Amino acid sequence: MLGNMHESKMIYIYADTGVGRDSLIHTMHTFGKIFGKNTLKTIRAKEIIHGTWRSNARLLIMPGGADLPYGNKLNGTGNQVIKEYVAFGGAYLGICAGSYYGSQFVEFDKGGPLEVVGQRELAFFQGKAIGPMFAPFDYNNYWGARAAKVSTICGDLTLFYNGGGFFENAKKLPGVSIIAQYKMEAENLPAIIHIPYGKGNVVLSSPHFEFCQDLLDPDDVHLAKIIPALQNDELLRQNLCLKIMELLGL
Repeated sequence: MLGNMHESKMIYIYADTGVGRDSLIHTMHTFGKIFGKNTLKTIRAKEIIHGTWRSNARLLIMPGGADLPYGNKLNGTGNQVIKEYVAFGGAYLGICAGSYYGSQFVEFDKGGPLEVVGQRELAFFQGKAIGPMFAPFDYNNYWGARAAKVSTICGDLTLFYNGGGFFENAKKLPGVSIIAQYKMEAENLPAIIHIPYGKGNVVLSSPHFEFCQDLLDPDDVHLAKIIPALQNDELLRQNLCLKIMELLGL
């Protein structure tokens, strides 16, 4: 567990419409282990818009799920509050849907049955987040889940993947640092990025680095195939979590 965190400083985890149930469970589990459960607090759109949370916030996490409902509730005032919070020294962590949401443009399942294409207001990453990467996504099960091989600043490892994208041209944009890349046959594609924003920091992660294999159901036919690969790299995953927290200024 990370020490020296002031008691009044909280990790706020978005838990409103669109957030996936399992994504929220894994987020609470992983960051509870790092910071202690008493430093975590869920937050809804109305509370974000109200803005008082910023005074004792150490980090805002937007978990996985579906990003359109995030915008439905936060567009306008909510997103402006988030941007101001980060600009004045805060930290934003977007995972999967939260990483799409933190990009300037989303291109999800373009031409497919789940197509979501359009601009986003936060635009911490001034480019496109394009996905899904490895398999068609299913909101109702883990049919599209994969054990994704990534090359990170902490070494090569396998992370849980389900519907994430890559950050187009991230290497070419000023200020953007590549924390992890998907290991692809043709070229490695940016999977996790760090972006300084004003006095604050942003990390956007396409893979679910917060997913702990201990919480995955081995009886789920879709998960049983990938759990062994995740088990082998559990310590590396934990190291990556700590490194990401460091990049966020925590």
